[in-house]
Amino acid sequence: MRLSSTLALSACCLAASALFGCAHERETMTFAEAGMEDEEPTEAPAPPVADAAPEKVAAEPAAGPSVDLEIFRFSAEARVRRMEAGDRRGFPPDALAAWDALAAGIEGYLARPLPQTPLEELSRVLAALETEMEWDRRRYGEPPDSLSRSIEPLSRRVRARLQAARSVRALAGGEAPAAPALHWPVDRAGISSLFGLRLHPIDHAWKMHWGLDLAAPKGELVGAAAAGWVVHAGWSNGYGLMVEVRHRGGLTTRYSHLARITCSPGDAVEIGQPLGRVGASGKATGPHLHFEVWREGRPRDPLAMLTSGALGAGAP
Repeated sequence: MRLSSTLALSACCLAASALFGCAHERETMTFAEAGMEDEEPTEAPAPPVADAAPEKVAAEPAAGPSVDLEIFRFSAEARVRRMEAGDRRGFPPDALAAWDALAAGIEGYLARPLPQTPLEELSRVLAALETEMEWDRRRYGEPPDSLSRSIEPLSRRVRARLQAARSVRALAGGEAPAAPALHWPVDRAGISSLFGLRLHPIDHAWKMHWGLDLAAPKGELVGAAAAGWVVHAGWSNGYGLMVEVRHRGGLTTRYSHLARITCSPGDAVEIGQPLGRVGASGKATGPHLHFEVWREGRPRDPLAMLTSGALGAGAP
């Protein structure tokens, strides 16, 4: 969407939002329909959860226990299996079952937000995968194709997550570089609600709106506003399906009410790379993208930080 059309739409929406709040007059998707508990978004100057960005995901309790115990148990049992195998060659059924269970556990671990998979744990997971497979290969011979097709891609994913964790940690250390200019996350979209105080279209009460609503057809691609790393991709009450991306310069962007998510925590993304598709999940009156920008833990007006096309000057 070009800047000229954006400014025109902004002016119209600003006048309307002051009186009524810009909204689509469409039926709301309920949390019951989504299989979730019906909860209100936070009204204080904070994102969908209690702690402000960009620390909010890291401050949440881990989605499960440390993966170390699962890795330790697998390694201990694998040593016993190899000692009891005698002269037998070929992967025994109990070894294959154990590898399948470990792979499922690691898949669940990688589904957590990036800050909930610590760098040190990821290093131990990768070392265990590679070391235990090498010891099993020496003892039993080459693994079946089905096991290789499962474990080799999983090892690559853990290695990629490890690199992502190192990169995000580097973003948080030292002097923060200039924040990147942000590009429009949706093409051919209209502005339906501005950043600031507005009359909530569902609650019919004046509330602070911490983002910019971009009206677009359901299923329209949503792209990353700048290069960065996906740190969260999943459900957030009130905001529906949400993706959070960490950028240089202490900047965080959020993309909410998605119909579908097409990325995972730990993914490196470039400008415009698809993150999901426009939808109306969570507390929404119709298909649109709720786009938030946070810098150093404070919400910012996205409209003031978006560029109109080619990369422009850095955000203030």
